[in-house]
Amino acid sequence: GPRLLRFRVSPQEGERVTENNVRDVLVNVVNNAEKILYFEGEPRWEVKFLRRAVSEDENLQVVVLQRTAESKFLRLDVDDAEELAAGFPKTREELFRYRALILGSVEASFFTHDQLDMISDFVSRRGGGLLFLGGRNAFAEGGYQGTRLAEVLPVFLDDELSTGAGPYFDELFITPTRAGLTHPATQLGADNSEAVIERWEALPAVTTLNPITRLKPGATRLLSGGPERDRERQVVLAFHRYGRGKVIVLPIQDSWIWQMHADIPLEDQTHETFWRQLLRWLLDGVPDQVGAQSEREVVEPGQPVNLTIEVRDSAYAEVNNANVVAVVHDPSGDS
Repeated sequence: GPRLLRFRVSPQEGERVTENNVRDVLVNVVNNAEKILYFEGEPRWEVKFLRRAVSEDENLQVVVLQRTAESKFLRLDVDDAEELAAGFPKTREELFRYRALILGSVEASFFTHDQLDMISDFVSRRGGGLLFLGGRNAFAEGGYQGTRLAEVLPVFLDDELSTGAGPYFDELFITPTRAGLTHPATQLGADNSEAVIERWEALPAVTTLNPITRLKPGATRLLSGGPERDRERQVVLAFHRYGRGKVIVLPIQDSWIWQMHADIPLEDQTHETFWRQLLRWLLDGVPDQVGAQSEREVVEPGQPVNLTIEVRDSAYAEVNNANVVAVVHDPSGDS
C-alpha cells in the first residue's frame, strides 16, 4: 500500500532558508508477481542461470519460451497449458499481457513483419520494457539492421570494431560509467561509488559476439567493457526511453560466469543481485490498462484533488468516452 517517506537534510552552517530541507514523497508499495516473457532462440546457459537468479523473488515471474528445434519450443513457468502453445505471440493482445519482454539469441528473420511491428508497439504504445541480450543471432549478427527493431534500440548496429573477416569475439572486463555508479540496477548492493567500482572490476571477464560501440542521442550507458586496460571500449549495458516504454541492451552472452567462475565464492550474490535489480528496473513504470494520476502527491485536508484517468483496451489503444468508477480509500481504510 501507500507509504509516505520523509527525507531530511541537516541545516548547513550559514544556511538562511531551512524550510525546504524536508521533503515528503509518497511511494506505493505493490506485491504483485509481474510477468516477463523471455524468448530465447537456442538452448544456452543464460536461461538456466537467469531463472535461478530470480527464482526466490516472489515479485518476478519469468515465462520462458525457448526454441529447441525448427517449430519446437520449450515453455517454462507458464500459467496454463494454453499459454504460448503456438509459440511466440502473434497478436498484440497476447503479447501485451506481459509487462516486459526479453529477446535472446534469435534472428530477425524468425519474426514476421507484423511481429516486429508488434514488438515495437509493445514498447512505444503499451509502455512495456524491452531487454535485448547478446548472442550469435542478436543485433547486427542476427540481421536486425534495417528492421523496425533497429529503430527501437538505444545503440547503432553499424559498429567500428567488426572486420568482416569472420565472426566477432571479444573478452570484456566490466567497469561502470559515471551514470552506472548511482543507478540501482548496477550498484550490486554497494553503498558508495568506490565500492561499486571495486565490485565490478573484481568480476571475471565475460564475452561478446556483438561489437556495439555507439549510442544513439538520448541514450545512457551504464556499463562499459573491453580489454583489462581499455574497459570503456564497448557498450555492455545501455538504455533509452522509446515512446511510453524503455529499451535496454546487454550485448554479452554469458553473464552466468559471474555465478560459476572459479574465482567467485559459492555464497556470492552478485549475479542474483544484478539480474533481480535489472528486471525490476525493466518493469518499473510499465502502465496498466487503466491508470489514475493526481496532479499532486500530497494535499491538505479539504483541498480538492483533480484526477486524470487513462483507459486503454487489450491492445492498449486509447478508449474514448470510457465510464470510470473511482474508489478512494482514506488512511483508516474506509472508502
